Amino acid sequence: MGARLSIGGRISHSRGRAVSFPHPFYFLRHGETTWNASGMTQGQMNSPLSERGKAQAEAAGAALKDQPIERIVASPLDRARHTAEAVARAKGMEVETDPALMECHLGDHQGKPHGPFLRMYFDDAYDPPNGETFTQFRDRVWAAMAAAVARGPNTLIVAHGGLWIAARTHVSMTPDLARMPNALPLKVTPKAGHWDHQIMGGITPYTPTRAY
Repeated sequence: MGARLSIGGRISHSRGRAVSFPHPFYFLRHGETTWNASGMTQGQMNSPLSERGKAQAEAAGAALKDQPIERIVASPLDRARHTAEAVARAKGMEVETDPALMECHLGDHQGKPHGPFLRMYFDDAYDPPNGETFTQFRDRVWAAMAAAVARGPNTLIVAHGGLWIAARTHVSMTPDLARMPNALPLKVTPKAGHWDHQIMGGITPYTPTRAY
């Protein structure tokens, strides 16, 4: 058995073999959505960026404008794609999408209010009816992130908070960031089994009320 994650704290004992990514990269979660704000479960359903989320996406674009990003690879879900497009406009680039970067499929819970099942899911202690298990999700997105980063230095991945949780089952992080805020642009420097990350553009992080 490898390492398992408790979402509220640090990695305890995880599954997942620690591996290193070959290049530095950037990571950006989508801006706030209307369902983030109201506590609805998104999973792989679409919900639009809120007005705050749109402003967050534009601010992330400004923060990343002068960074040496070589490619932008995003989840095709609207909230991630529209956030990626805000960055792409700032940089004069195009957005590629990869379905394997989509958020976890939470089955029958999608479109319904958040509940205790979310913490259980990300602790790998609950399988949502008609959804994917956390193990399936973790393996899918880890492989997708690794493939994007392997293309060369300075890939920007624009995706979802669940991917960051999945990554924390594979690597330790400095500083430790258990829950990914909306639209916080990070530069990640990978080492064997560890990621160092720093916030770009002077954006002030906050504690997210909705991590999924």
